[in-house]
Amino acid sequence: MSNFKRTKVAKATSVFVSLMTGALLMGGVGILPAAAATADELQAQITALLAQISLLQSQIGAVSPSASVSFTFTKNLKQGSTGVDVLNLQKVLNSNAATRVAVSGAGSPGSETSYFGPATRAAIVKFQELYTSAILAPVGLTTGTGTVGPSTRAKLNSMSSVSVVPTTPGATPTTPGATPTTPGATPTTPTPATGTGLGVVAAANQPANSMAPQGAARVPFTKVVLTAGNDGDVAVSGLVVERTGLAADAAFSEAVLLDESGVQIGIAKTFNSDHRVTLGDSFIIPKGTSRTLTIAGNMTADNSTRAGQVAYLSLVGVNTTATVTGSLPISGAGQTINASLVIGTVTMQRGSTDPGSSQTKEVGTKDYTFSAVKVTAGSTERVYLKSVRWNQTGSVSSSDVSVSTYVDGVSYPMIISTDGKYYTTNFTDNGGKGVLIDKGFSKDLAVKGEVKGGSNRTIDFDIAKRRDLYLVGELYNFGITPPQTGASVPTADTAAFSSSEDPWYDSAQVTVSAGNMTVSTSNAASSQNIAVNLNNQPFGAFTTDVKGEPISVGRIAFNITLGSEATAADVDDLTNITLVDENGAVIAGPADGTAADSAYTTSSGDGSVVFTDTVVFPTGLHTYTLKGKVGTDVTTNTTITASTTPSADFATVTGQNTGNTITPSPASAITLSQMTVKAGALTISVSSVAIAQSVIANKTI
Repeated sequence: MSNFKRTKVAKATSVFVSLMTGALLMGGVGILPAAAATADELQAQITALLAQISLLQSQIGAVSPSASVSFTFTKNLKQGSTGVDVLNLQKVLNSNAATRVAVSGAGSPGSETSYFGPATRAAIVKFQELYTSAILAPVGLTTGTGTVGPSTRAKLNSMSSVSVVPTTPGATPTTPGATPTTPGATPTTPTPATGTGLGVVAAANQPANSMAPQGAARVPFTKVVLTAGNDGDVAVSGLVVERTGLAADAAFSEAVLLDESGVQIGIAKTFNSDHRVTLGDSFIIPKGTSRTLTIAGNMTADNSTRAGQVAYLSLVGVNTTATVTGSLPISGAGQTINASLVIGTVTMQRGSTDPGSSQTKEVGTKDYTFSAVKVTAGSTERVYLKSVRWNQTGSVSSSDVSVSTYVDGVSYPMIISTDGKYYTTNFTDNGGKGVLIDKGFSKDLAVKGEVKGGSNRTIDFDIAKRRDLYLVGELYNFGITPPQTGASVPTADTAAFSSSEDPWYDSAQVTVSAGNMTVSTSNAASSQNIAVNLNNQPFGAFTTDVKGEPISVGRIAFNITLGSEATAADVDDLTNITLVDENGAVIAGPADGTAADSAYTTSSGDGSVVFTDTVVFPTGLHTYTLKGKVGTDVTTNTTITASTTPSADFATVTGQNTGNTITPSPASAITLSQMTVKAGALTISVSSVAIAQSVIANKTI
């Protein structure tokens, strides 16, 4: 008997009645044990009741009065992020009805979690668009991105406090508007206490005892409920599972862990020599809340020699620093290995929108399809597409791309793993069953989205294993394992299926290039006569074509060449020169022409004008005009010609997203339209009107 049983079972009889009474008073439902219940059965019921009481207590705390609490956000957040920052973010979002996290069981103060999922992303989009002028406008956007970057954090931090609901029963609200005691100190978010207790019990709705057909995927065996105590969040780094029963490990190709929606947590793994495997990524269970997880098995393709064996997958341990309370092992259904039932099948092809070969794309590229596969249902049964798990094996980080899974033109969000390498989409169509594929029909699945960063790095959305594509037959309701498809192991990144796995589908790769900038002459200021001693006279115009990302330029220089009617010294008489965009806004200057200093330019000329203002050129085509004043020392008919060599005369050129140094093109000089100085002239001559005639004195005519 375990230490837990020795210390707790002795008190079971004395505490059970009071616990049951307390649970009933709080709205819980208790089931009295049968008279012949064993000590283990009694202890399991008590543990389940303790977990239910803990959950009910957290719900009581959720209706406590609200309090004003200040939060400071110091790091970027995105879909897949976890931790206290996400919890506090949801508190801020839920404090305003217009930005609440609208998912089942959430969306109101007190229902926050520490997981950044699709609903949180949608709420962030609402928040960003609610404060467009503060968040989106400064970076040239009109729609929210759903990620918390510097602009969004600045707005969140500027909102000094929000009304939140304490989740700990009896928590005392802080004084609204309270300020730090140290003058000038910035309010900080208190670090939540680490939970010390984790209740582990068998779920009430265990999978039914049934069959595990050969080749079936994600056959459910055991469901467990993990409940964090009210003293703090609990971190779990894995569940230890043991294959038990009268069956062989070889009946399974792998074991997997599934969340409440059936989405795989972590990767599928095989059993070790002790018939055990540790499943799941690290995750956080917020204090006072529960997670219901399913331990499932992927069955071997040929189980003809093991048919009739009965297997169990039992939870034997939880990897956590918290104290685990509960009776382990927990075993659910005993599934009978079957080799005769013919379940549904699918065939696979490269998707019709797949690029088919590796590409180079600039930062800022949008609506690009990175990878696509085509699924065709066989003739045995219609097939539901439940989920797909893409493996991003390139070198970019998850913040460098913004992607979704597309099926029939419909976008589905992704859940990103903590290491940023796995992107999972859970399809909830047809009442949660998934996307239906009729017999003999096909569906294309594609990863599509935007390249946001990662210059000189790679993006590569593979499918690592066959069962990362989760399909379920409509008739028998068993998971279907896709075929190997490929006849051999292909060359890397050739957009082909493999005869092995890791990866099963090896997609084409994208290499991310930096932004680029091309400068050319514009006719927006064509050759014309200009006046002396008058501001805003045109000296020529040019166009910038910026791709990939906005680009900043720290210095822009132009050579000035004057016609034979003037001397080089006359360049000094070109003053108050500005650089004006197509909207008439001055973006650089004023600066004066200099005859003596042409060191900033690479081409010959009589002088130069140099702008040292940092100018940010946005993406796309934009036109800019040089304007200035011509002094009276410049003689009539003098021509003025401005030129520049972008690769050298545009200096300190930097991509605003990547931070990379960029060399504008071309490397040869471009010459702007030539202007001709014309001095003002007045000619007076005798008019033929009025004619000579007689007039009457003292008469107005």
